[in-house]
Amino acid sequence: MPPGWRAEAVSGASPERPIIALRREPADGPPLFRLIVIPGSGCTGFAPIAGRYFNGLTKAQIIVLHKPYSNVHAGPAPAECSAEFVGHDALGNWRDDVLAALRQLDSGAAKSLPTIVLGISEGAEILPYLLLAVANPMGMVLLSATGLDPAVAGEMQAERLGQGAAWMRLKETSASSQPDHTVVEGRSLRYWRDLFGWRLTDVLAASGIPVLRVWGSDDALVPREAYAALRSMPAARHLRLCNWRLPDADHGLQGPHGDGIQMLWPRLERWAVSGRLECPDDPFQRP
Repeated sequence: MPPGWRAEAVSGASPERPIIALRREPADGPPLFRLIVIPGSGCTGFAPIAGRYFNGLTKAQIIVLHKPYSNVHAGPAPAECSAEFVGHDALGNWRDDVLAALRQLDSGAAKSLPTIVLGISEGAEILPYLLLAVANPMGMVLLSATGLDPAVAGEMQAERLGQGAAWMRLKETSASSQPDHTVVEGRSLRYWRDLFGWRLTDVLAASGIPVLRVWGSDDALVPREAYAALRSMPAARHLRLCNWRLPDADHGLQGPHGDGIQMLWPRLERWAVSGRLECPDDPFQRP
């Protein structure tokens, strides 16, 4: 583990779905706020990169919650996920498991800390549901995530890649009578069924708390049109949204103008100190 970090095993919603939480306290003084981080898709492991990734965040208690059966030491792009991971991976499971984990971890003085929940890519899809287990939510951060229902964003990406027909076949297969454990395109049908039925935009808007969306204009995994499409959704009228587009940055928020992740941390710390989110000059909406 990186210096200052520790790993803790907690139970998910079911005993057969354990979650590994990585935790770090500020090196200097008590925390000003708490940051709960939900990694992206796949069996990503933050242990090898946590020290570097969160290096610029000095005033927060950090909790990173991995999907059950993730290899926390595998790094950001593991070559292969286990059969156990594939069998249990689904948005509904993930939401329920993180809620259960947060209720175990949310105790003592930590409950009084202002809390920001941050989702990376697919991790953003469960964020607003987690507020049920957060005592003092201050805001949400979507990193390289649109805020659209995942089926809507997925279809737009499929069309961008010329795979619209394949996406429709996948949707049809998910509606078939095949069992949930059937693996299609590397995921179980339970995963795809949850994805096609998942609601994010309305739940995000109903939260009532500020949402900071950070994304790169050269994101190869999400088309610009998907980021822009949120504006046309009826629920968007109620979103307290700050939209921060990083010019020429990729899905990992890396680009010629710098490391977007490290640019984000000072903004979050100023948010925690002042109680007000700095919103870039954006024509949409502000908190």
